[in-house]
Amino acid sequence: MLHSLQAVDYSVFHFINQTISNPFLDVLLPFMRNASSWIPLYFLLGFYCIHKYKEKAIVYILYIVIAFALADFISASIIKPLVGRLRPCHSLTLHARLVLGYCGGRFGFPSTHACNHIAIAWSIVLANIFTKKWMNYLWILWALTIGFAQIYVGVHYPIDVIAGFVLGCLIAYFNFYIILPFLNKMFVFLYSKKNM
Repeated sequence: MLHSLQAVDYSVFHFINQTISNPFLDVLLPFMRNASSWIPLYFLLGFYCIHKYKEKAIVYILYIVIAFALADFISASIIKPLVGRLRPCHSLTLHARLVLGYCGGRFGFPSTHACNHIAIAWSIVLANIFTKKWMNYLWILWALTIGFAQIYVGVHYPIDVIAGFVLGCLIAYFNFYIILPFLNKMFVFLYSKKNM
């Protein structure tokens, strides 16, 4: 069973990393997975929250930052060292086409990029931060594209990315059901103190 799953993982990796490779995706997908490419988007998200939620914007900004921080810490600092699965670009038996020209850290399970971005996106969807539903779901497409890019550039297997997505969604649920109510209570408490 495990051997069959691994065979499928390798086959899908080969298809995405090599079979469908083309010059357009070689430019687009490295850009998509580069964290610094999205800095303007994060600023726009912050400005949107401030414009829409006024004083309460701090609650939603902290909520999104916490989603990222939890996802990043749990995936990169706890699970990756525990599992210790090598990235495809570190494999001695599997040829990976390295679009970026470098591999990254030694271990790849789960994908921290996938985990971080789906945790942010799903937290946004659960809290319905944007008035228009389609705008909330655009974030999911954004996260899925970044996860796909991780496979395409040769730094993660598909199962690494899927595991990252699952973990990120679980973190988003925790963030929505536990962290957001706490932040709301803290906001009400501090805001009432300020206006006394």
